[in-house]
Amino acid sequence: MSQLATPLSLSLVIICLNRYIAVSGFKKSLLPGAISMAMVMMVNANASNDNQFLDDAHLNGKLRTVYYNVEDIYDKSQGKKPYRAGAWTGALHVNLQSGYLGDFLAIGGSAYGVVKLRMDKNKFSNAYQLLDENNDGFAKLGQLWADLKFSNDDHLPAEQQFSGHVKIGRQLLYNGLISSSGSRSVPSTWQGINFNGTVNNLKLGLAWVDKMSLRNEDNFNDLVNFNDGNPGRIDYIIGGEITYTFNLADDSNLTLKYRNAFSKDFLQAHNGDLSWEKPLGDALELELGAKYYRTKKDGDLWNGSAWYKPAFDDNATAVNLNGSLSFMAWRFYGAVSKFRARTSQRKYSSAGFAPPGVYYYDFGKNTHGIWDLPTSAFAEDMIYDNETVWMLGLDYSFEALGAQGLTMGYAYHYGSGMEVTEKNTGRKKSVAENEHDIHVNYAFPEPLKGLKFKLEYGRYRNDLALRQAVSKEENDLRIWLDYNFTIF
Repeated sequence: MSQLATPLSLSLVIICLNRYIAVSGFKKSLLPGAISMAMVMMVNANASNDNQFLDDAHLNGKLRTVYYNVEDIYDKSQGKKPYRAGAWTGALHVNLQSGYLGDFLAIGGSAYGVVKLRMDKNKFSNAYQLLDENNDGFAKLGQLWADLKFSNDDHLPAEQQFSGHVKIGRQLLYNGLISSSGSRSVPSTWQGINFNGTVNNLKLGLAWVDKMSLRNEDNFNDLVNFNDGNPGRIDYIIGGEITYTFNLADDSNLTLKYRNAFSKDFLQAHNGDLSWEKPLGDALELELGAKYYRTKKDGDLWNGSAWYKPAFDDNATAVNLNGSLSFMAWRFYGAVSKFRARTSQRKYSSAGFAPPGVYYYDFGKNTHGIWDLPTSAFAEDMIYDNETVWMLGLDYSFEALGAQGLTMGYAYHYGSGMEVTEKNTGRKKSVAENEHDIHVNYAFPEPLKGLKFKLEYGRYRNDLALRQAVSKEENDLRIWLDYNFTIF
């Protein structure tokens, strides 16, 4: 490959990349300088026959087909045509990354494309973010970044060695409580700076982002709030995390994690996470954990609403306890969570009920936030004010029965304690909700290695008063078939 990389061809690459950068909104970012520096260094490396930058390059990707059928059956119970969202799509992800020049700098990017395979307009009202807002396919350059890798002297003792990366540009990002999303046809990506580092058992992360390209759009946009008709711009989001793992004498591990995110003049959020793992025998392992989330108002851009429904006035909290027991092919798990998300807003439905507040865990209308409470079900988050949610589940691996790569599972979620408000009387009524979830995963063996199948189904039901307040009772089916490939 290096024989093809002449200075002339590399110059053409520089021109093309800089042309893309000029027309795609990168003018105020640090990426143009990093890309140009990388290209100049690459040309110089070519002249000196040091072509690790090219020889260690990788080109890989994913073929994906997705089917969604999300049905809100509340209208059906009212004698109306039920609301349905979904489609069947095909997608291609292509990722190109250079090697590290001088073991220090690499560049890369990803292109994504999605096509509509089938969408019955008489059945589905929208594609549920599998396609664009017009329910059509699209293509985009979702990632374009420069990565700086660094470490200290390898001759130092292991506990003193440090390694890390700073990635600048448009990228997949999971850092602090800032998150991309990969559950649709193509992923969402951020524009910003992302740092990750490791010192012995200590892991550090810090990210700054100011734009996002959602999973159903082909461009990058400013971050905005929920002001109806006149959205306010969120200048940036900063997120950080720190994780430390203690290796205990009895072969158990104790991990402490803290994560946060600050959405300027909108919200700030904090998360503490504790987990303990203990082997109890050759085929038996116990895991216990606790999580705490808190998010609060951070400025005038927060008006107490999300998706034009009451969320919380000033702050919200979530407390969770969880555990699992793995035995041979079986895994049994359970969790309980308690939420506080008080709201003074009352938005009554046509049936005359106002819903309770909810915990909102994103950081703007067109953003994603990390949310990993095991009590959140597949179809419904179950995060209402004053709600207590219980979850019990089990997974089974079929490897011992000769079906290597096949796992199936079931979980039941039940939430209660929240209240809806009746419009005519002002009285509050306690309500409950529940959900049954099923999932199937299969990683195909040779000669189809790289092909993965996933199915998830959620059956969400609730009490009549809650159903009338939120106009929702749902059946949610989603299927993915992915093929991961490597070209070089």
